[in-house]
Amino acid sequence: MKETIPPLTRTKGFTVIELLVAVSVTALLSGMLLLISTQVLETQSKSTSTIETNQIAQFVLDQVQEDLQCALYRNDGNVWMTISLLDDNENSGSWVNPAISSNGKSQIDSLRVVGSDWPSEELTDSEIDALGQGPFLESRFGVAGCWLRFFSQSPELDPNAKNHGSARAIGYQIIRYGLTGSPSSRAKYQLFRSDVSARNTFEAGYNFHPDGGYNSSASLISLDPSDLGTPRIPSSITNPIVTDGTDYSPTSFSLASNIIDFGIRAYHLEKNSFGTGNLVQVFPPIDISSPGNLLADEFMATSYKAYQTLNNKTFYLFPDVIDVMVRVLSMEGARLVEAFENGSVPSTDNLNWWSIAEEHSEVYIRRIKIYGSGI
Repeated sequence: MKETIPPLTRTKGFTVIELLVAVSVTALLSGMLLLISTQVLETQSKSTSTIETNQIAQFVLDQVQEDLQCALYRNDGNVWMTISLLDDNENSGSWVNPAISSNGKSQIDSLRVVGSDWPSEELTDSEIDALGQGPFLESRFGVAGCWLRFFSQSPELDPNAKNHGSARAIGYQIIRYGLTGSPSSRAKYQLFRSDVSARNTFEAGYNFHPDGGYNSSASLISLDPSDLGTPRIPSSITNPIVTDGTDYSPTSFSLASNIIDFGIRAYHLEKNSFGTGNLVQVFPPIDISSPGNLLADEFMATSYKAYQTLNNKTFYLFPDVIDVMVRVLSMEGARLVEAFENGSVPSTDNLNWWSIAEEHSEVYIRRIKIYGSGI
């Protein structure tokens, strides 16, 4: 009897080609998923940063608007408002330089007001206005931005303060300083809002001229630690870092962090025969007959001729309208700028302080009408 031999069984599997196709498809799908996930995360990050910077900007602009709308002016020869372009960081005496000073805000790159301040061929002719200025959204107002000082009757922020609504000296200024004032505190670009008490404003007088009383402290009585107005002294207009008294944080006047520029354009409303008016720019002061020529880096609203160094008295009129610009860094931008300033990110031809700041910041602008008029 013949022995039957069972047929050979063949085990089926993937061929090399099939495996290569499967791996290629998987890799393609994984790449697509990774790309989609990355785009979703980037979109979410950008949205979060926009919401975050928008909230900070609106808070700052709301406060500036409330103060300016209640600004005061008297035609008595005193200086009732003044604005300065701070092209260096020496004004307050409290600016904390980064670990590598050369990696901080560049004095040259931080000033872009008139068209000639921009690198050649970066602006088109259509972007330069009749005064020779570049776009306000892209302008830069110095290392420490604009230093704005004026007198206001805006409501008191301190609920314990007396004389609500009384005239007070108020100042806005950017300073790079630690959030807590401790030597180990990481320095941030902060917008400070100095607010001198009504009593100390009265003692110092209503005059922001450099020879006035806003470079010194108030009386010893006002410096009494039991006085609620202790940190709100005239010298805070120049240096808003609280150094007198122990009951207050050194950064009590800090309005917001990560503000890297604070810009101003101020206008006087020149009425015409049609019952309307034209806005004439008083700051930055640029003569319409010589566009692009910045006449001064400071503005003073005063009728006293001895204070007026420019021939055109228009540049000393109290403004009726002010455009305010703030540039706000995102949290990610603040970390990158800090890393660059500390040398963790190397400087190259294509990577510098402003290239990082512009990519990770947003600019916000608001036009504010001043309701006060000279008396």
